Amino acid sequence: MLRPIGLESSSPVQRKTEILAGLTLAAIGIPEVIGYSTIAGMPVLTGILTLVLPLLVYVWFGGSRHLVVGADSATAAIMAAGLVGIAVQETPNYVAIAGLLAGMTGVWLLIARLLDLGFIANFLSQTVLVGFLIGIGVSVAVGQLPNMLGVHLHSSGTLGTLVATLQHLGAISWVTAGVSAGALALFFGLQRFKRVPIALIVLVGSIIVSSSTDLPSHGLAVIGPISGSVFHLQLPSVPRGSWSTLVTISLSLALVILAQSAATARAYASRYDEEYEPNRDLLALGLSNLASMASGTYVVNGSPTKTEIVDEAGSRTQWAAVVASGVALLALFLLKKPLAYLPEAILAAVVFTIGVHLIRLGEIRVIAAHRRDEAVVAIGTAVAVVVLGVELGILVSIVVALVNHVRRGYDPKNFLMEIDATGAWVPHPFADDVAILPGVYLYRFQASLYYANAPKFVEEVWHLATAHHPRCIIVDASAIADIDNSAGLDLGNLAKRLENAAVPLIFTHVVDGVDSQLSSYGVLSHKNVEIGGDTRDLLDRYR
Repeated sequence: MLRPIGLESSSPVQRKTEILAGLTLAAIGIPEVIGYSTIAGMPVLTGILTLVLPLLVYVWFGGSRHLVVGADSATAAIMAAGLVGIAVQETPNYVAIAGLLAGMTGVWLLIARLLDLGFIANFLSQTVLVGFLIGIGVSVAVGQLPNMLGVHLHSSGTLGTLVATLQHLGAISWVTAGVSAGALALFFGLQRFKRVPIALIVLVGSIIVSSSTDLPSHGLAVIGPISGSVFHLQLPSVPRGSWSTLVTISLSLALVILAQSAATARAYASRYDEEYEPNRDLLALGLSNLASMASGTYVVNGSPTKTEIVDEAGSRTQWAAVVASGVALLALFLLKKPLAYLPEAILAAVVFTIGVHLIRLGEIRVIAAHRRDEAVVAIGTAVAVVVLGVELGILVSIVVALVNHVRRGYDPKNFLMEIDATGAWVPHPFADDVAILPGVYLYRFQASLYYANAPKFVEEVWHLATAHHPRCIIVDASAIADIDNSAGLDLGNLAKRLENAAVPLIFTHVVDGVDSQLSSYGVLSHKNVEIGGDTRDLLDRYR
């Protein structure tokens, strides 16, 4: 059986730090997961449930000493968007279907573990994640505007909600809007005090004021009596034709969980020079989501915000998560009655703040300073999430990222090499037509050869052969790590044409495996084609 790696024994001082970090996580994390429950369309107590059994399961099986698992804004938004039309939010059947979805997501993650697919996380680049989280943040923030303004709408989608809210500005409740504005002023005005549980203080304060006054009579809505019990399970009733939708949603959730959790865990492992086991995390995250289903709550994910909370509080093990889980379990039995007095505007303001914190435009500027094309990918991802919804948005963002990656390999920037007076290699753009010796060209191709970019290789080499009638074309193949079948056939045809034109073609710096590929495709069967040794020795042959 796997031994937990994040529950090492520690000194008395560190144990005290872990306890305080766990209390801090509970104080900030409980209001946060209550907000995520609103995003997910789930009863508020189910958010607290994600910090109990699912978190403890991760602590035991997980591959990170730092990652905190619980309800998350991204996965909550994906789930809520996907279940529209399948069940009515906050109803017992909706809760049951959400639990089923968590279980299905857990199964996908376990299958990924069996197949050692932890590497899939690499396909969601940091650029895509930045754009995805910005899109989520915009969607979450806009979705809370009606409750913050006291406007009752029947719209769907981020843009639909925004338009409908603007159209009903004349019907807003000024009391509700004032309370929301006051809460936001506290959240943003005091956010520099990171260890102070501002959200908890505001929630508790608003409950005390609400329970001692008659706020609803002044137009300020409260959550009202919370029905049902925790750990209540029932079988879901899935509408006919909805199973394919659940499969699609669960796959999307599994991919986002895999990518976001791995990115977060890797960042902290790198910070503290620790090893990270992504495949072990797949097992832990899969079991955590099965634990979510078993305990009557919804999908869980590795949370960047919660992980940062305990890290800033000085935690270096998973004991802080154990402490927070115990506090959350206690809260489940103590908060049911007080939460009935919580103003909806305050809860909406908490969720709005969470959304705004996800909109990190500064990260877009950092990306743009290095790669404008990747900044476009990030912005496109955010727009896709806002316009198309979370589920389609993440799929579109993955496609955009892959297309951008393929574009680089499809159209590599290749060079003609020269040696300067000091003997150093100098690359020149291919269009410069620079020869390294009279009648000799040293051509460097900057990618592996495959069906999409092989025509460019053929075109550029043939241009050198026909435009300059060279004595030899030398190909620096050090960047060519693989040649697929289509590219191999294209190279064979090129070699035949060069043979007819009496132009020698020599490959240098050929990596292991590529030499056998050149042979198997028949490229080396032509008399004018060979694999050469050191480039400088070849140049001596043509001086």
